[in-house]
Amino acid sequence: METRRRLEENRNKLQEQYSANIEDVRRIQEILIHDILPSVKDEFELTSEAYDWATSWLSDTCTVKLNISIHNLWTNAIIQRNKFTRSFTLESIRKNLIWRLKNLWPPAPLTEIPNFHCLPPGICDPLGRPILIIHVAPVNKDVEAQKQDIIQAFERLRIHLQMLHDQCLAGTEPPLQYVALLDLSQLSFQSINVDLFNWTLREIIPRFPGMVGGVFMLNYSWAYSGLWGVFKRLLPEAALSRIFFPSNSELMEYFTPSSLPRVEYGGNLPSLSNLSDPLQPPPPVSESVQSPPPFIEADVPSEPSPNLWLSATSRLNPFFGYPVVASSRRGSHSFRHGRRRKRDLARTLAMLFWIKWRSHIVISILIFAAFLVARFTSVKKLLPRLKRFPYRVWFKYLWSS
Repeated sequence: METRRRLEENRNKLQEQYSANIEDVRRIQEILIHDILPSVKDEFELTSEAYDWATSWLSDTCTVKLNISIHNLWTNAIIQRNKFTRSFTLESIRKNLIWRLKNLWPPAPLTEIPNFHCLPPGICDPLGRPILIIHVAPVNKDVEAQKQDIIQAFERLRIHLQMLHDQCLAGTEPPLQYVALLDLSQLSFQSINVDLFNWTLREIIPRFPGMVGGVFMLNYSWAYSGLWGVFKRLLPEAALSRIFFPSNSELMEYFTPSSLPRVEYGGNLPSLSNLSDPLQPPPPVSESVQSPPPFIEADVPSEPSPNLWLSATSRLNPFFGYPVVASSRRGSHSFRHGRRRKRDLARTLAMLFWIKWRSHIVISILIFAAFLVARFTSVKKLLPRLKRFPYRVWFKYLWSS
């Protein structure tokens, strides 16, 4: 398949550059942290929090390596040990650090980024790269707000890529890039902003170099050919070699059904709305979970166990009639045996029936037993005993129970 061959070839080139620069990266990181960052701190009067935040970014080996690897790869420079343009690299990263302090510090609270999805960890393309799904759709925000969303989106992509890099096992190649599916099904010509696209290419992409290794244009039609001609002239040649226009069968052939949502693209995964997204903020916790009712707190011991066993007739049991397990940490309930068993419900109903009618049942059984005894025993022998038996006291005791 031509698409996979091109993507694999580009990935291998980047991996070679990445592996070749490791010693240079470590030396550059030492210079950045011990020489460059203190001067930036004095120049901009950074607080200790901002200083630690900047140190964390400079310590991100993946970020620094990509700054070096992508620059040399795109300029076709042959890197030799101690002979590449170190001064240019240091100045480039210094400028990027200052830009980050102006645009990303302090870190903004996590908010939802519209039309932007990242599939959960473990779901990746055949080359082991995480998958992004971006819907080109109108956004009801002004241009400045959209610019901030773009900056925050790229920063979250960087942090997530760093997390995947740190979690990678020793001896395995860490993912250096994403692969993106650009869905044009909701594209509106009125919502296209060429200036915003040009700003992203000029201001954002160079500060987050090489994060996307391939882009698949989905739902493309001849109606977009004129628009594509405009954007094509704005993109560099290296970026154009990473853009593909697959058919549905070609898309399925490259990614396989196990890596695509069922509803949107015909794969085997749940729909996007039912998939977790590591780039989006977690859903808010309901107040009922944060502040449980007082009577629940009274029943929980001072050191709660992870699971609480609730009887079928407990007033705390939301599934009355079935024994359940309550998780004290998540506030959820599950059936003790994994499902609703008819035998559990029948046992509960039988117990409730006995509690309500046990006195009548006992009296009926005793009367029936007396009838059987009277039938098989001589009446004459029974009469003296029956006359001496305290009936009133006995019946009063039974009814009171």
